[in-house]
Amino acid sequence: MIPVIDLTAKDALDCINKAYTTVGFAVFVNALNDTERLVMNTWFEDMKAFFKLPVEIKKKYSYNGGVPIFGYTGLDVRYEQSPGLFDMKELFDYQHIKETELLWPNIDNFKNSALRSISVAEAHTMRMLEKFDTILDTGTTLVDAHKSPLNPVTFTRVIHYPAYNGIVDDKQLRIAEHSDFGTITSIWQINDVPGLEVQDLNGDWHDVPYAKDSVIVNIGDLLQRWTNDYFVSTRHRVNSSHIHLDKYSMPHFAHPVPGTIISNLRNGETAKYSLIESKEYLFKRLKGSL
Repeated sequence: MIPVIDLTAKDALDCINKAYTTVGFAVFVNALNDTERLVMNTWFEDMKAFFKLPVEIKKKYSYNGGVPIFGYTGLDVRYEQSPGLFDMKELFDYQHIKETELLWPNIDNFKNSALRSISVAEAHTMRMLEKFDTILDTGTTLVDAHKSPLNPVTFTRVIHYPAYNGIVDDKQLRIAEHSDFGTITSIWQINDVPGLEVQDLNGDWHDVPYAKDSVIVNIGDLLQRWTNDYFVSTRHRVNSSHIHLDKYSMPHFAHPVPGTIISNLRNGETAKYSLIESKEYLFKRLKGSL
């Protein structure tokens, strides 16, 4: 159900168009060059080493909320899924903006490795947005709206779902079902541990396949609004089917540069949504007021 698309294939644009007007998710192979793959694989090892540090050291770099979106969030920060059930994850958020310079963990090569991973994620994002602009016949609208290298609301996250061998409630998830707020999210499945699922438009859940060195891309709620519901943002979650195994992933959340006006990109169609500024949209979503 979740397509695997070769970005070098002649019909890649057609496959992308079909994927994002039906399920909102796709797995891309041949998405990165050799240098980019090496950068990411190096970062994944550095990131795993960080999560293996004692909790008291990781907590020195805790995220305090707000902007910049930067720092560690441990298992003791509980995101409720339903009464008595909580996400089972720890994470590290990071950005390449001026305000983060003093926040980096004092660990050999960690900062440089992380910054290189951001560069790869941003380059991949821009390549995908170019393809969306082509499909939508919007010139360079999406690309231009994401060009700033110091965007305060675009950020990257590495997630560790620690192995658990205790009794698990039938409804327990490693992360609760949700949709993303922004334009697109690029996700690296760092190790081959199943669990990521996507809900289709009929309400059925489907496993997202694993492919080595691939990148998953999903549509965010903002891009669905921006395209007048042409591209669809769908809910996803990580189930507990392999909770006895450590799982790692890395999403890169792309948001437009603040000040971008979100208006209907589908010429000739009556707009379903009113105009809104992109940062206002994001903060209203975070507050649950939109």
